[in-house]
Amino acid sequence: MTTHDETVHGTGFISSTLSISGGTPLDGSATLFQLDGERFGEMHSLVELAISDQALEGRTTTPLSAGAAVSLGFEAQGTPARHGEVVKCDPCGEGWRIGIRLADAA
Repeated sequence: MTTHDETVHGTGFISSTLSISGGTPLDGSATLFQLDGERFGEMHSLVELAISDQALEGRTTTPLSAGAAVSLGFEAQGTPARHGEVVKCDPCGEGWRIGIRLADAA
């Protein structure tokens, strides 16, 4: 996993089951694929990433619904693909700050 020690972008998020306010910034971007619902198969680019063992935070241009199942591929070499569930999506400037609860790594 490629990380850097700069300040985490954004303000982090806290939900009833998850917090990533102390996540580690992750270089590059991620591609998110929606796995269910009417928007099945849509791709979204995520930037300004922060990751922890259980959560990912990033910024995207399009909102996603809480509860949506997603898979994630990362630009950073050595970062394995993951899947998870959107737990939060809040307006952030001209985009959306998204929080994803990550499933256990395979």
